[in-house]
Amino acid sequence: LGASDALTLADASDFEYLWGPWQWQNAERVSQRRLYSGGDTQIHQAGLQAMNAVDIINAYVNESYSPGGGAVYPDGEFGDLLKMSAQLIAAEVGVRVFTIDYGDWDTHEGQGNGVGGFFAGQVQTLAQGLSAFYTDLNAKGLSNRMTLVTMTEFGRRVEENGDGGTDHGHAAPMLLLGDNVIGGIHGTFPGLQPEQMFEGIDVEVTTDYRRILSEILIRRMGNPRLGRVFPGYTGYSPLGVVQGADLPPDYSDGVGEIFRDGFEIASADRWSASVG
Repeated sequence: LGASDALTLADASDFEYLWGPWQWQNAERVSQRRLYSGGDTQIHQAGLQAMNAVDIINAYVNESYSPGGGAVYPDGEFGDLLKMSAQLIAAEVGVRVFTIDYGDWDTHEGQGNGVGGFFAGQVQTLAQGLSAFYTDLNAKGLSNRMTLVTMTEFGRRVEENGDGGTDHGHAAPMLLLGDNVIGGIHGTFPGLQPEQMFEGIDVEVTTDYRRILSEILIRRMGNPRLGRVFPGYTGYSPLGVVQGADLPPDYSDGVGEIFRDGFEIASADRWSASVG
């Protein structure tokens, strides 16, 4: 449902189309747009998409943006990207899904304890960022159109290692935020006794992340095409984490349905959930 194209953007201030010497920029911009508008090949389409993306970012993402509700985003890339996402959502330029990476959770050593440390700082930045993002959009009347989900590809071990940190784990919690999120703890927590953990050392996986994202996909985005988003995934049933209408899941992969310039591209569809 919708285009599968994605735009990678790390810093709005550095996102630009290089036009040559500044004296020629206006004329060259017009000429380039005429050239790319003169055909319908993939190169023509990509050229126009690049120019349109630059125009949109330059027009709507700037330092004059004022977060709503007195929201204060944390310093650093994570806060900057959340703020930029809020700007684009408020501008209603048509973006449907945002994905933001927040790294440096590999706390093999010096993780910290209950009174502070590296991990505590990471969690504090995460909490401040999510709080600011929600406060901002809520003040602008947009929090009812947003569903945010966090996930990681691995958790952390339960026990501290010899270097005062934790090694790679097995399972990790997912956090959801938004006016349509059904609050509380969902799923099953197996416990922390050795016999309850994976290989006696890790929190056991009890919920397939695809089940959570599929529920968001269906109930919040109205897209039941699970077979194209998660090939091979079947047996979906809602866990009850967000509000919305249920649609019958479609597990077909869509191969053979879409062709462009003689090449089959159906298998290239992607969907990424973090901020949308």
